Amino acid sequence: VTWRGDFENRRYLMDDGNILVCESTFHPNEEGREKARVTWRFLREGAVYGDAAVEFPNIFDVFGSEEEKKKKTKTKEGDSGASSSSEPRMIVGDILDDATTSEEANELDGTSKLDIEAEIERESWVPPSGERWAIAAPGVDLSGKWKLIITEKFKEEYDEFLKSLGQPLIVRGAAVVLIGNTREETTQTDGGRTLYIKGINAKGVWERTLASSGSDYDTAMTPNADGSYDHVSVPIVTADSEHVMAQSWWESDGTVHVSRTLGVKKYGGGSFESRRYLDPKNGDVYICDSTFHPNDALEGRERSHLRWKFIREGKSYYVGE
Repeated sequence: VTWRGDFENRRYLMDDGNILVCESTFHPNEEGREKARVTWRFLREGAVYGDAAVEFPNIFDVFGSEEEKKKKTKTKEGDSGASSSSEPRMIVGDILDDATTSEEANELDGTSKLDIEAEIERESWVPPSGERWAIAAPGVDLSGKWKLIITEKFKEEYDEFLKSLGQPLIVRGAAVVLIGNTREETTQTDGGRTLYIKGINAKGVWERTLASSGSDYDTAMTPNADGSYDHVSVPIVTADSEHVMAQSWWESDGTVHVSRTLGVKKYGGGSFESRRYLDPKNGDVYICDSTFHPNDALEGRERSHLRWKFIREGKSYYVGE
């Protein structure tokens, strides 16, 4: 179930400006549903927060008289019977992440400095309805510079992919040799509504900008009676210099970007579908599952499929046996 409504955030300072408070309230549109509230408190880095004032020793006390030392010793002995639970609790801003042991802190995955606005937005984010979105989920960004990961297995799969597209042996042989020079640059903007892709290979440079459409914050896209969707189409030029139309959207709760080029005449006619996402086990690996859907599929021709895997520029990737 997807709830709809408005979020209200009230931010102010307290404790002499050392604590930032954000009171977040969700106002649902549904009648009879209660408001949802949460209060966030953030301690300024370097500041001190506790149940009682904390006294730090004066430098001159280090060289105090023996009498003063004895007085302090007697005072400590007199207080020794008190329960340890009544001792003041102190939190220091600059070591907060090291001192805390709560489950909430463990969920921060070792983050030492929080982007407060991003954290609040992520926690209060309400996903769009439906299965196809115009936007990506919070934290999902395909932007980067990528180099194709080449293995012997990939070369074999690439050759089979070209063969299924009807390419002759001489073309496939040259393509497999030159595929190692393939790179991509991707730029995701406007919450994932736009994805710019620049492909670089032996044939040259291939640029296109994909515009996603689907359910958004204030709109919902549902399928037609026949299961099809009315996505926005934008003109692009394919790697084979064909002028076609492209449709794009996000699936899998905003983690997988899907695009489809319509009206391809080459390879017997059909459409190319690409599913782009980051490897769940390694965010520095970018995957693109490419599938060609032939127009004559009803006559028994199978679809052609190939998985491309890229490593982020500057990162390393181990290729095992």
